[in-house]
Amino acid sequence: MDIILKNGTIPIYEQVYQQLKRQIMDNTLQGDDELPSIRSLAKSLDISVITIKKAYELLVSSQLAYSIPGKGFYVATVDLKLKQSEITKKIEEELTQLDLLATSYDLSLQDIFERRMTDDSL
Repeated sequence: MDIILKNGTIPIYEQVYQQLKRQIMDNTLQGDDELPSIRSLAKSLDISVITIKKAYELLVSSQLAYSIPGKGFYVATVDLKLKQSEITKKIEEELTQLDLLATSYDLSLQDIFERRMTDDSL
């Protein structure tokens, strides 16, 4: 399981949550796969157990994981509608960022898409 943490404005628990979520959504982690124990993941990332616990709680509240008391945390089986909804949300967020960038150069996304469709060199 690859989790890369970066110093910055995004809290560590959020980074862990987002990266695990991405791995669940792209099927790197699949339904009923066991997640590393809170302690072992905290130790391997050299962060607090509380941080991992918070990330796992977010996964559970997002219906991306479940826990079995005394056994650990497991990846939930994610239905196709939820995956599509999450992917659509991510694309919309990215498009918003692209629109802001385009606007800063006095362009619109529509102009860029139209240019891309008519430009044979691309």
